[in-house]
Amino acid sequence: MAALQLLMMVPALGSFLFTFGTGVELVRFVSFRALFLQPGTGPAQHRTDAAPHLQWEAALRDPKILRPLMVDVGLIVLFILQHSLMATQQVKHWTRSCFGVLQRSFYVFCTALTLQVGVSIWGTKMGGED
Repeated sequence: MAALQLLMMVPALGSFLFTFGTGVELVRFVSFRALFLQPGTGPAQHRTDAAPHLQWEAALRDPKILRPLMVDVGLIVLFILQHSLMATQQVKHWTRSCFGVLQRSFYVFCTALTLQVGVSIWGTKMGGED
């Protein structure tokens, strides 16, 4: 029985380490993003190609604004869906039957994975790649 409990600690510890790494990545992403947008060019520059007083209708027709806005909304929806789906009784029952005491570790791992995907896509988009 003690061996089984020790064996269960391995995936729980892996989930903890992945989640900790995600937290570190999120803090780095939020805190230092302006400094690391373009290495060697200094802090982020203001865009000069956008008109100063665009109306919302014109702005939402501009693909340079609409595409990043849709990506942002999609990433937020992905995070909300992950949380909402994993909060349903069916998913809780399934994870409890599959993972037992590791149910919470599985939930935290999935949350961290969703956050990693969001940060990596958002980071790529902010880095200026098209």
